[in-house]
Amino acid sequence: MRNRTRGGESRRRAHTTPWTWVLLAAIVAAALATGACALWLPDRAPSVLGEARVVQSAPASAQQYAGQQQVNLVPTVSGDRELLGNAGGVVTDNWANGSLRSGSRTYQVNDRAVVALHTATPLYRDLKTGDRGEDVLALNNELNRLGYSSAAESDTFNWATGQGWRQLMIDNGNAPGDGEEVTMALADTLWIPQDVVDVANWTAQQGTNVTAGAAVGVVPGGLTKLTIRGGQPSDKDRTITVYGVTSTLPAGSVDVTDAETLRQIAATESYQSKSAEERAAGIDATVTLSDPIDTLRVPAAAVFAVDGSSGCIAVDEAGKATSIPVEIISGELGASLVRPDSGGTDGITQVIVGPRLNALGCK
Repeated sequence: MRNRTRGGESRRRAHTTPWTWVLLAAIVAAALATGACALWLPDRAPSVLGEARVVQSAPASAQQYAGQQQVNLVPTVSGDRELLGNAGGVVTDNWANGSLRSGSRTYQVNDRAVVALHTATPLYRDLKTGDRGEDVLALNNELNRLGYSSAAESDTFNWATGQGWRQLMIDNGNAPGDGEEVTMALADTLWIPQDVVDVANWTAQQGTNVTAGAAVGVVPGGLTKLTIRGGQPSDKDRTITVYGVTSTLPAGSVDVTDAETLRQIAATESYQSKSAEERAAGIDATVTLSDPIDTLRVPAAAVFAVDGSSGCIAVDEAGKATSIPVEIISGELGASLVRPDSGGTDGITQVIVGPRLNALGCK
């Protein structure tokens, strides 16, 4: 019995073995055929590598541009300056309280008020109708700034100058002189180097005797100007913020010179905490346009025929490309901010890009 069983198993193995080899041969043949096809048949490009579509337009969007930028300011600091009085006599009253303002009375000598004046050229003589010179020009301009009658930008002391001076004296408590002709007496003035100044070591106290040409006080050295380092002037007014103090930076200027603004900046804790060396290294500030500009944000490739800050964009109007001259305001991250020379930004939502621009002119 045992022998018959072994014989049966031998016969089954004998019948199974040929079929196994046939199956393996078929698999190998299929693999070889597949490899040959992969090797010899031409490649077919994937659909993603097909011919690229030419982009002919791109979106445009309206955007307000404030031109905000961080700047570094270089300070100009003056040295101490003596204030020289022009009046001699007894000080009968004193209104100096640590600061002096142009156009205001400071002290009184022999019952006549002495008025502080900031003029571009220090006053050095008495003036009357018909006198001419840089000092007269400076007086006319300061009277005009203070809101009095004058001949602004004129170097001649004329009737308007006299009327403005007369009113300034009356406003500060000095009685008008006799006669129609008005003269400016140097003794009635005290020249100060800025519109508003702090004053120290004031000696014109009530009851003291003062001499013309002698110092009555000292203006301590202080901040007189802030200049944008490497700055370029703008053709528009800008707003500048320094240590929380905000003021207007006029068009065409890179300097902060307004005395009151400088006083406020110098009084901040941030400014006072810096050493002279740290201030000289520069003061950080922010500059923005006082009035933001309406612009179009377009791809940089949409702007053509660029010449300085001028160029063109193009729009499709019923299948026809139309050029629009623009001013280039700014550029950032592959986009340009532009402002059409006319017509504004309304209605422009697409601009032409690509080869169509090559055939267009820019007018």
